[in-house]
Amino acid sequence: MTGALCVNDMQELFPELSPFSLLNYYKASTINDHIIEPRFPTPREIMLLNILKSCGTAASFQLENLWPNKEGRRKLKKLARQRIIARYKLNGKHKLNVYSLNPYLDLETALRQMAFAQLYIKMRLVMPCSATLGPEPFTGLINLYGKPYPVLVIRKGDAVSMLPSKLPNVPRLIVVAEELTKLNLDMDYRITTDRDLMDKPLYLAFRLPDGSQEKVVQFAC
Repeated sequence: MTGALCVNDMQELFPELSPFSLLNYYKASTINDHIIEPRFPTPREIMLLNILKSCGTAASFQLENLWPNKEGRRKLKKLARQRIIARYKLNGKHKLNVYSLNPYLDLETALRQMAFAQLYIKMRLVMPCSATLGPEPFTGLINLYGKPYPVLVIRKGDAVSMLPSKLPNVPRLIVVAEELTKLNLDMDYRITTDRDLMDKPLYLAFRLPDGSQEKVVQFAC
């Protein structure tokens, strides 16, 4: 089964600051943004298009392992040249190739979508689930066992003290934060971080509201 990059690969690529952080001070450039409908997509291309439709934006390192034998980077660039997907380059503290089905890239939205994509790509490897982009203030929704889990993506600099007044009352919530953050929310939620999603197995990536680690056994593969 194809999967995410291994822990050591992630640590070498991104030793400190999350690649999904606004503090990378990225400048975005467009490689191509004119999309055409593929006539006969392969099964792997269908998986790719599903992830981009579900999450909005994803980085090359998140998508490359959809193909075996390290073919992913070349395949993604080829699909971009064929105008099946849009390709953007982000240059800052990290350098990323980013892919989307959108002809315009809003940088802050894209970084939140990439954090959401990291959660979804990790989850889909261990259990049946689906994802959709969500209404504000949520970045997306994970549909798991027939239940929707709204996903709130928090970046450094967000006014988390204002969240209680902005969030609708939902029965469950997943928070993806750039770093572990104390949230005063009057609802049931689990929190994970960009780093934990990249470096840990999924069942060890979540924490309770008090910051203690929660082993989510149904996420063990």
